[in-house]
Amino acid sequence: MSEHGADPLARRLSTADGRIGVDVFEQRGRQDGPHVVVLGGVHGDEIGGIVAAGTVADTIRTLRAGRVTVIPVAHEAARRADMRVSPEDGGNLARSFPGRADGSQTEQLAHLLTSEVLAHADVIVDLHTSNSAADMPLFVGCLDDGSAAADEAVRLAFGLGMPMLWTHPRLGPGRTLTVAAERGIPALYVESPLGGVLERRYVDAYADGVRAVLEACGLVAAETPPRTRPTPALWVHGDGDTDAFSAVTSDGFFERIVALLDPVRRGDPVGRVIDVFGREQEIVIAPSDGIVTTLQRAAAIVSGQPVVGVTPVRPGVLGLASDDLVTTRNPL
Repeated sequence: MSEHGADPLARRLSTADGRIGVDVFEQRGRQDGPHVVVLGGVHGDEIGGIVAAGTVADTIRTLRAGRVTVIPVAHEAARRADMRVSPEDGGNLARSFPGRADGSQTEQLAHLLTSEVLAHADVIVDLHTSNSAADMPLFVGCLDDGSAAADEAVRLAFGLGMPMLWTHPRLGPGRTLTVAAERGIPALYVESPLGGVLERRYVDAYADGVRAVLEACGLVAAETPPRTRPTPALWVHGDGDTDAFSAVTSDGFFERIVALLDPVRRGDPVGRVIDVFGREQEIVIAPSDGIVTTLQRAAAIVSGQPVVGVTPVRPGVLGLASDDLVTTRNPL
C-alpha cells in the first residue's frame, strides 16, 4: 500500500471451513452514509477489473461519510488458473448468484459474497472486461426497468464518464445485478475491450468511474476545481443475451467485416467464415438493426458459436424516468 493516507481495513472473509474465501478491503468515514461495494475478478481472467478494483482500494483513503468495501479478486480459484470459470467445478461465478451454502464451490462462494457483502450494500459496482476471444467497447451498464433502484442506477451510470451506456429492460439469472435488483439495490457494471490485456487507460477509466459514484453518493468530496465528466455519447438498450447474437454454422476462421460500434441494419454482412485455404464458407449477417456491441476477436471458431452482438439504440421515449436523460442521437 502507498503512504498517502490511512490503509483500508483488510480482512479475510471465508466459509466456516476456510476453504473458500476472498480478501476484503474496507474504508469507513466518520459519519454514517451509503455503503458502496466494488467487485473485481468475478471472472478470473479479467485483469483490468481486478487491477482497477485494487487501485480503488489503494487510493480511496479519506471518506467524508459512509463505507467502501472493495474485493479486487472475487473468484480466487479462477484467478489462479487465469480462467473465466472455476478450474475445480467449472462454475461461472457471474451466473451463480445468490448461490447456495450447500452447493458447489462456486455456488458456496456466491452465497458467501451475497449474504456477507452484497446484501448489505447500498450501491454495487462490478468491474468486468471483455473476454480474451471477443471484444466489447468501453461502457457502463445497468438495469432500467422503471424500479426505483434502476432509476438510481441509471442516474449514477450516466455520470460515470463512460462513452457508452448500455441499459437493460431485464436481467438474466445468476448475476450480481440480478441479486441487487431483487433487493432494491442500485447496481452498475463496466466492460472494456482487450480482455486479458492490461490497458492503463481502461484501468484509469474504471477507477475514475468508481470515484464518480462515490462523489455522487456523498462519500468523497468532489475534486477542486470540480471536474465535469462527459455524458455518454451513445446509449443502447437491450438484453445483451448471446442467444440473439449472430452465430456461425460451420467450423473455420472468422474474419470481421465490421468494427465495434459500427451501426448496422438487419441482414447486413458483419463477417465471414473462411477455411484454411482462405475460401469463404459462409457470410455472417446482423440479426437486427443497432450497434455492434460484441465482436469476436479470436479467429478460430466452431459451428454454433456466437460471433457478433448487435444492440438497438435506445429510443427517446420508453415511458421510464430515464427518458429525461436521453441526449444521444441515433446514428442509424
